[in-house]
Amino acid sequence: MRWLVALMLFVSAPALGQGVVTDLSDRRIEIRYSFDGADLILFGTVDEAVLDPTLPTFDVVVIVRGPERPTIVRKKDRFGGIWVNRSSLYFPAAPGYYAVAASKPLDQIADAAAYTRGGVGFMNLRLAIEGGPSDEARRPEYMAALRRIHASAGLVREGEDRVEIVGGKLFRTNIRLPAAAPVGAYNVDAYIYQAGKVRGRSRIEMDVVKEGFERAVFTFANEFPFLYGLTAVLIALGAGWVAGVVGKK
Repeated sequence: MRWLVALMLFVSAPALGQGVVTDLSDRRIEIRYSFDGADLILFGTVDEAVLDPTLPTFDVVVIVRGPERPTIVRKKDRFGGIWVNRSSLYFPAAPGYYAVAASKPLDQIADAAAYTRGGVGFMNLRLAIEGGPSDEARRPEYMAALRRIHASAGLVREGEDRVEIVGGKLFRTNIRLPAAAPVGAYNVDAYIYQAGKVRGRSRIEMDVVKEGFERAVFTFANEFPFLYGLTAVLIALGAGWVAGVVGKK
């Protein structure tokens, strides 16, 4: 069954990269009222031409990232016995979801310097910020806070998933999108490593979209925010009035 699924994926519309062919079980995820997350399968195969035959094996690192959106990270401090926002850092384009899966623990595939150069791992992302040199010095602290916030919502996954190498040159991994996965465009990148160096790569684009009633509400809220807020207030007032009438009876 595994080989049949792999063949069907590759025949459909594979993503051709530098020595790597990959495909997803589904490139369009629809969010409806019953959506509680999605499990996808990524299959891939490696062209022997990009591999060094003197090395015994290769490793695979898969990164799922997206969608990019403006994000403000605020730092709270205690002031007069209460917690208040004292400082913040603005990221014009931060990923709403970020996951890394690998065939081995990352420290067994390449060194930290290679991941820093390649931007592999959330803390190695080259996220732009708004501000001067003093803000740049605060970047690691606020990126760590952003990672912690996303991880608590299941929107950052690092070291939790594994890539399985099967049949010599084939590989596969499961991609888990949580119920809180943001709507938008995602990139799924597969990197082939040998001796700590990238030998090939491939990219697939994936979309998470709202459908049905959820899509109508989402569109209304984004295109007419004032009317959406007014409607929400009126619905809340109406629900409160009905609850009061029912309570009196």
